[in-house]
Amino acid sequence: MAGCENAEPLPPGPTPTPTPTVTASAYILPGAVSMNDWAFGDEPVVIYTSERLRWVNLDTQTHVIVADSPDATDFRKTDDLRPGSEASFTMTRLGTTGIHCVIHPNMTGTLIVRESR
Repeated sequence: MAGCENAEPLPPGPTPTPTPTVTASAYILPGAVSMNDWAFGDEPVVIYTSERLRWVNLDTQTHVIVADSPDATDFRKTDDLRPGSEASFTMTRLGTTGIHCVIHPNMTGTLIVRESR
């Protein structure tokens, strides 16, 4: 014990840098029901592993988005997305799946999950 009284404190260790959560937003566009395969935009929804996929409903109607091949990616199905609401999912599995709205099956698109950049 005698040698501990005047010992200098150890310098603090390095502070870990938190990994930022990247969010990629996918929008259900206004008037989506009449847009058919353009309801989610004119390109596939592309996200990278470890990113959070955020569905945002910009339409005036409620939608429920579901994966056509639920085992292809982590995304399965949203709950009811009322106008102005959103839902988020963290993606960890690579894959491609068609997507559609359960309420409006003519609203279709493609979701692609790629390896992180």
